[in-house]
Amino acid sequence: MRYSKISFRSNEVLPYKFLGSAIRGVFGSSLKDVVCINPSRECKGCFAKDGCLFYEFYEMDNPKFRLNLEMGGKLDFDIILFNDKAPYVISALYKAFREKGITKERIKPDFKLYFNDELIFDGEFRRFDNKMLEFKSDEREGEITLTLKTPLRIKEKGKFVRDDINVETILRSIHHRKCKLTDSKITKLDFKGEWEVLDKDLSFVDLVRFSNRQKSKMKLGGIVGEIKLRVDKKTYKMLKLGELIGVGKQTTFGLGRVEIGE
Repeated sequence: MRYSKISFRSNEVLPYKFLGSAIRGVFGSSLKDVVCINPSRECKGCFAKDGCLFYEFYEMDNPKFRLNLEMGGKLDFDIILFNDKAPYVISALYKAFREKGITKERIKPDFKLYFNDELIFDGEFRRFDNKMLEFKSDEREGEITLTLKTPLRIKEKGKFVRDDINVETILRSIHHRKCKLTDSKITKLDFKGEWEVLDKDLSFVDLVRFSNRQKSKMKLGGIVGEIKLRVDKKTYKMLKLGELIGVGKQTTFGLGRVEIGE
């Protein structure tokens, strides 16, 4: 699994419970400005959609990026990118936060940009090597804590989970996302892991946003909290992959962020 990380760092704190929708919105608008060559600006039936990064990210079912951020209003986030289009993404972020501004107040904060943890913008751009990294994980086993940092929006038996979650559902979601991001055929989970749930502390967080494109409200609620587990090496490695690619629905909004701790 190859990826790169573009980090936006600012001290700005906004009075919002969750900024994922606002960031995704202004980033998308700016990305369209950067890459769109269609005079009509309409994606439907566009002659250039097959090679368009905006179309891939905002109109297709399997966009090769995700938003990585915390709950709360601090304007501090990463874009995890699963293709080699980083220069376009960086240009869109600059346009979004230096020229357009975020939220209805059009706030334009001071910020820095990092590419794979290397500073590339602090008022002026610096040259950078557009290289992609390779996912690597050690093979630990034993007790871990799986923390659901942002709402996990995931289905079991056709319904979104609101109060509990099966570990196998999480592993299956990670495996399916990996298949999609690598353009592979979706298969069943390709290993039989071993795990034991030691403790759970989960709750449901309800988030709602209004979509200007769809002219309707969207539900973004999901479960957050911690699950303490005892796992084998294969399960641990799959959960670590979930740290990178996210879990469940709407990871481009910042949902489904998980972290693995000792």
